[in-house]
Amino acid sequence: MRRASHLMASSSSSSVTHISASHLMASSSSSSSITPRLENEVFLSFYGEDTRKKITSHLYEALSRKKLKTFIDDNLVRAEEISPSLLKTIKHSKISVIIFSKGYASSRWCLIELETIVKCYKKYNQIVLPVFYEVDPSDVRNQTGDVRDAFAKLEERFMDDSEMLQRWRTALRDAANLSGFDSKNYRNEASLVISIVDDILKRLDYDSSVFYTKNLVGLDSSIKKIENLLCTEGVRKVGIWGIGGIGKTTLAKAIFNKISRQFEDSESGGLNGMRQKLSHALLGDIHPNIGFIFPRERLSRKKVLTVFDDVIADLKQIDFLMEVSDYLDLESRIIITTRDKQVLANCGVHHIHEMKGLCFDEALQLFSIYAFKENNPIEHYIGLASSVVEHAKGVPLALKVLGSYLFDRDKERMESALANLKTHTHGSIQKVLKVSYDGLHDKEKDVFLDIACFFKGYKRDLLEAILNANNLDSHIYINVLIEKSLITTSFDTITMHELLQDMGKEIVRQESNDPGKRSRLWDHEDIFSILKGSTTIRSIRLDMSEVVELHLNPKTFNNMRNLRFLEFYGFEPEEKVTKSNSSVLRLNLRFLKNNSSNDAKKVHGFEVLKYDFS
Repeated sequence: MRRASHLMASSSSSSVTHISASHLMASSSSSSSITPRLENEVFLSFYGEDTRKKITSHLYEALSRKKLKTFIDDNLVRAEEISPSLLKTIKHSKISVIIFSKGYASSRWCLIELETIVKCYKKYNQIVLPVFYEVDPSDVRNQTGDVRDAFAKLEERFMDDSEMLQRWRTALRDAANLSGFDSKNYRNEASLVISIVDDILKRLDYDSSVFYTKNLVGLDSSIKKIENLLCTEGVRKVGIWGIGGIGKTTLAKAIFNKISRQFEDSESGGLNGMRQKLSHALLGDIHPNIGFIFPRERLSRKKVLTVFDDVIADLKQIDFLMEVSDYLDLESRIIITTRDKQVLANCGVHHIHEMKGLCFDEALQLFSIYAFKENNPIEHYIGLASSVVEHAKGVPLALKVLGSYLFDRDKERMESALANLKTHTHGSIQKVLKVSYDGLHDKEKDVFLDIACFFKGYKRDLLEAILNANNLDSHIYINVLIEKSLITTSFDTITMHELLQDMGKEIVRQESNDPGKRSRLWDHEDIFSILKGSTTIRSIRLDMSEVVELHLNPKTFNNMRNLRFLEFYGFEPEEKVTKSNSSVLRLNLRFLKNNSSNDAKKVHGFEVLKYDFS
């Protein structure tokens, strides 16, 4: 099974979730200053002694459940000097929530944060939400009552710096004058937290439709059409159909994000894992082993939008999608993307939206964005750009990859690349994409193939640790692949389009008809065929869920002198070994040695295996 789904669930409590691939994906006007690049949606400023274990922890948890990227300083003991990086974090946040408490004004650290927040409010129109927790707003505004007592401690410490004290008084007054939340107006802390989170979501959603559709070329009409269909009575399931790389996932994601900006990425798993994650995502079950049938009554009360992405003609997968459809509320909606039109017929969709290639003008614009960083080609390159666009056949993925490949090349080099492109166009779009791969240096190619065969979905820092263990400065090469649109990163996770992944695996297959002479192995049948020993193999990744019984000679790996990555995974659902280099070998071989006789998969031959990685 390939990928199965984005998932968005909304109920009366406005809970929304998004589950992504490999199996379940279940402003105010700007000032003249340049707005900083946003890294966090919410920054929490608070006095730990008063609120860390109370409202602050509850609010942070509630924001996290809504999938809002929230910064919280978890240092229990703060240093004397506030770090520049923390102040930078404030600057790069969309919203700052200030939790005023009785002791807030006694903290120099808090007041420096507050001063920075107020500056960002005035300079960049940052959204600021004051929360008055067990303290009167007028006391904060005028530094009276409990706030006066707290601030007096700082006045005593910094009596020689009257200018700084005045800045803090001004910041307290300015922040307290903003519309916010007073805890005494709520019957309990839970209702206060709910109100704060709801307000934050409303403030973040005001520009969501613009944010999530910008830089999407040629999709506006499709987005509007499917949105209208989802509001049509009797249309519960909509299918998006088209070839690989045509933009099905991009369209589904744009629609999903336009409707709701809360989502989470899940790890890959089998069909049982999909059921568990869907139950957990929709219902918040801490123990997802309850299965999927048990909570159907609760699911029927939820209004859900589910996006199943890249569904294939797999009977179990289709049965599962139909099962989900049957459980959901009549107002729920399902979007399915696939390359196989028959899948949509089998799933009983009410409307099929066919994705077609971009028209010439749209294709030229998309190519220019990546090749020239402008909406139109540079004047002297119009002819060349037009020729490249013609070869891409309106396929967005090809346009992005080719544009990134040709970026910053002079006219002569671009002509050479175009000539090379013409030799690849008599076949699938995959051959067009290979032009970009062929333009990589050897080490860049190695990293690309490693990701395609083994590391898609890995965290970047882990991937770099694995690759760097072999004396490779992988950080540079990963950046090159990102710049050329061959891979992408999302929440520091490395991923790539299926077409590019398939291309990488095909490049490895073409190394030799004999699996033992290829550089990388991932197919269990190929691995079985070469486990008698090979001097060519560099990397092996074996899914143990495919293994029924396997007998190995304990000296199997003696001749694999070039082996640098070995991973056995799938012993238990969701289990994956993610260590690098010798650590992978040590952990995997120790597991196999200790468990081979008892494991249900019956892997024999490791009981007497000796290994030394010191």
